[in-house]
Amino acid sequence: MTALLSRDGTDFSLVCDSCGWVIGNLATSTGDWRGAWRLFSLDGWHGSELAIGPHGCGRCGPPAALAGIVARSLDAPSVLPAGRVGQRIVVQLLSDVRAIYLRGELLCADEARLWDVLSGDPGRFVHLMVDVSQVRRLSSATLDVLVRAAQRAAERGGRTCLVGADPAVSRALRMLCLHHLLPAWAEQVSALEWLRAGRPVAT
Repeated sequence: MTALLSRDGTDFSLVCDSCGWVIGNLATSTGDWRGAWRLFSLDGWHGSELAIGPHGCGRCGPPAALAGIVARSLDAPSVLPAGRVGQRIVVQLLSDVRAIYLRGELLCADEARLWDVLSGDPGRFVHLMVDVSQVRRLSSATLDVLVRAAQRAAERGGRTCLVGADPAVSRALRMLCLHHLLPAWAEQVSALEWLRAGRPVAT
């Protein structure tokens, strides 16, 4: 993800996916991702309108890769697939919905495992529900995985949502302007109803 969240989720930085140049502490000066990207676009930066990237600075021009730094690392084949398992991710299959339960703070191996789960063949499962009620923060890498999974689901006519987001998680989603891609519901019943009803979410 080329908009990198701070550890506490209250600030973010912009990273060039080509040269790695980092410009930090943008929340205070620009407000949110849209404000930051509008300004940096005027200064020669290129790339996606979404915070997940890819983005390139004016010195590098458009990034050569179609994915950001985090996305490229997750796409790399694992030499030890058996290591991509963990206790922090639980998958439940509910009719046409894949429910993912995240437990605690995800580590790099967990994010790789989550990508494995969400990038595989979805089978008959159209929609995606991610329960984050036991998570106090989502890292930039986790958000990258979830946004790309939401995009894949949308291509198949599916929807994606979060359940039980902590206020800090909700603030981070709004700061990075990703709340429309990952709408959050307080509990599962409402989330499942929204996923299957096809109604727009109030943002």
